[in-house]
Amino acid sequence: MLISDLRYAVRSLSRARGFALAVILTLGLGIGANTAIFSVVRGVLLKPLPHRNGDRLIYLRQSINGPGGENIVFSVPEINDFRQRAKTLGGIAEYSSMTYSLRGESDAIRFNVGLVTGNYFNVMGLSPVLGRLLNDGDDGTKVPPVMVLTHEFWMKRFGGDRNVIGRKVIVDGKPVEIVGVVQPAPYFPQPMDALLNMVISEHHTSALMVQGRTHRMTEMIARLAPGATLPQARAEVAAIRARVQKDYPEAYDPGSGYRVTVIPFQEVLGEKAKLTLWLLMGAAAFVMIISCANVANLTLMRGVRREQELVVRAALGAGVARLRRLLLVENLVLALTGAALGLIIALGGVRLLVSLAERYSPRANEIRLDGMVLGFTLLLTLAVALLLSFVASLPKEGALASAVAAGVHRVSGSLKKQRLQRGLVVAQIAVSVMLLTGAGLLTRTMLQLSEVKSGLKTENVLTMEVPLAIGERKDADARALYDRMRLELGAVPGVRDVGIGSVMPLRSTIFQLDVKAEGRPLANGEAQPRAEMRTANPDYFRASGIPLLKGREFHETDRDSSGRVVIINKTLADKFFPDRDPIGQRIAWSGDVLRFIGVSGDWRTVVGVVGDTQDGGLDAEPRPVVFEPWTQEQVFQGFGLVINAASASSGLAPAATRIVRNIAPHEPIEHVMTVSQIRDESVAPRRLNAMLVSSFSLLAVIIAAVGIAGVLAFSVSARTNEIGIRMSLGADSGRVQRMVLMEGGVLLIAGLLIGVGGAVFASGLIRGLLFGVAPQDPVTLLGVALMMLAVGIGACWLPARRAAKIDPAVAMRGQ
Repeated sequence: MLISDLRYAVRSLSRARGFALAVILTLGLGIGANTAIFSVVRGVLLKPLPHRNGDRLIYLRQSINGPGGENIVFSVPEINDFRQRAKTLGGIAEYSSMTYSLRGESDAIRFNVGLVTGNYFNVMGLSPVLGRLLNDGDDGTKVPPVMVLTHEFWMKRFGGDRNVIGRKVIVDGKPVEIVGVVQPAPYFPQPMDALLNMVISEHHTSALMVQGRTHRMTEMIARLAPGATLPQARAEVAAIRARVQKDYPEAYDPGSGYRVTVIPFQEVLGEKAKLTLWLLMGAAAFVMIISCANVANLTLMRGVRREQELVVRAALGAGVARLRRLLLVENLVLALTGAALGLIIALGGVRLLVSLAERYSPRANEIRLDGMVLGFTLLLTLAVALLLSFVASLPKEGALASAVAAGVHRVSGSLKKQRLQRGLVVAQIAVSVMLLTGAGLLTRTMLQLSEVKSGLKTENVLTMEVPLAIGERKDADARALYDRMRLELGAVPGVRDVGIGSVMPLRSTIFQLDVKAEGRPLANGEAQPRAEMRTANPDYFRASGIPLLKGREFHETDRDSSGRVVIINKTLADKFFPDRDPIGQRIAWSGDVLRFIGVSGDWRTVVGVVGDTQDGGLDAEPRPVVFEPWTQEQVFQGFGLVINAASASSGLAPAATRIVRNIAPHEPIEHVMTVSQIRDESVAPRRLNAMLVSSFSLLAVIIAAVGIAGVLAFSVSARTNEIGIRMSLGADSGRVQRMVLMEGGVLLIAGLLIGVGGAVFASGLIRGLLFGVAPQDPVTLLGVALMMLAVGIGACWLPARRAAKIDPAVAMRGQ
């Protein structure tokens, strides 16, 4: 019987190819969009972690108030506080995210590594796919440096070579043995290429690092003890921290608001992506709602035309259950075919969405169309088929004999069906307005960001990072290499200035230190100011296009033998010296951390003030920055080159790379980008958000316009006799047009009112994705309303024009 129903469904749909094609295409777009977005939501937010008992893993975050204080990580003594006192934590591992140089036979690259304690893999619940992982025997200062490769880096760098175990490679000038490859897994706060024991870093094993309570550069991951719950762990961690801050008041400035947050590891991996992905999931769901409403309308229209067929079938003995099954099989054919098309669309969409997810979460490589996603698609498909099967009403058994006896030749839609059709159109319009509002707000955000000034006098600048391996050469030798690069690049035709600095323009660094100003004590409850520490040569500001507001730039005479000087940005100058000239004032780095990193706490004279630049992104507040002469601090950070060109700076990239490669053939060259490219990169995620939501909105508007036109066209078709009579009694074509336009206008206005109300409420949910525009922005709402009004009027115009051309004689004769 099922096969018979299937054959009937295929024959029936083959006679209504236009209807079938419209339904399949509409469902394919809706199902495809939802499948693609759900695959990303599942991969980043919902998929269980690959770690053993991953739901027991937690991440501890230490934060303070102010910019850059969202995550200041921990010191080793602070981690030991929890290791010794927390009963709810069954294991605590330490890791520090670092960037090192990996030298190959013919090249050198910078790669992200984690310096971890021996218990790291045991706490994380990870297993090797090759060789062994680190253990407690790899801790200490008397052990050799060893390295475990992540699975992704093993495949990318070593081609999955199983003979890599036991091989020694050069990491920052030191030989390191590869002992294993770990299973695929996400890492935080950034993807890692390899994990090494701490011994490779003399700093990490020094007494200063191990004993310094304020020397914070270590992340902490923990596992809940058996039987312990997350609320219990949070309460215990809060109690321990309160006791520690009371015992060591000198290490915790009360105005900074020190706090420790306990977060499930799965949650922290997707926290940056959460708002964006749920926004896109909501947009895809709205498109699905509009698609279903449009298909339901098409089904209702076709159902009216098939009503006589269903009456006859019922008269011949088919019961309601039998007729409903026929409709269900037919709609299953349509929905499954639409789902197949949707999967093809989703395959292409997932590739685009992965590039978006990579900017927000380290779990982007786990996104795929797996069994759970296919199951979601199947459930969605079955739900659509059931919905469509019960939209159409079936003849009642008691009315069959009278209907056949009356010789039913034509049955028009009932008032109830007409109301349902109109309600579906209103829903389509309302949802389209909500989507358009979201797209409009995100687009206006992009426009606002495009008007933000970078703070640079020119963006015709090429930057390139050349981080020389730390520890392989003396400071003087490193500076000599950079100086040689500067001189040879300066000789290239078209180059005006070449600067050297630790941080490139429009880039930021996590390297922040406490800073104080002479003669300016902190007020009660005021947080200790912090600033980014950067180093630069005398040409850096001129080459970067950073404007000098007061004082002077660095001179070649600013060396170790001369007095220490600094240049500060406007944000720091306004904070420390709001009522006096900053030039000649003195500031100094402060805190116990100075003795751990070898930075002097001597007073430094402010010799210049430069303008603020949007280093944290175009939508970020400027951070306080202190620049030091590159000859007055040790080279513990790699430097980069800033090349100011007279013409298009992008054309200098090949020549500049070649010159630097000839000077330092075994050193990595990274991020060869113009300042304009850096600026564009900072807004790329927002641009992709706006593009995706706008695409969904455009699709929704098209489907809604088709729905309006379709319902009105069907109404005109059903009322041909009525319109013919009206025109026979004297109604002209203009009056008929106005009548149909009025009918569509009522639907349009109702949908607009509901949609604008919903948009006002829903837009507040995306406040975190907006910049420079209010969620209930009246300009956006007005623009969306006018756009939807124009589209709606256009959709109403075609059936109105058709109605005006009805010939009364032909209409009456056909009746």
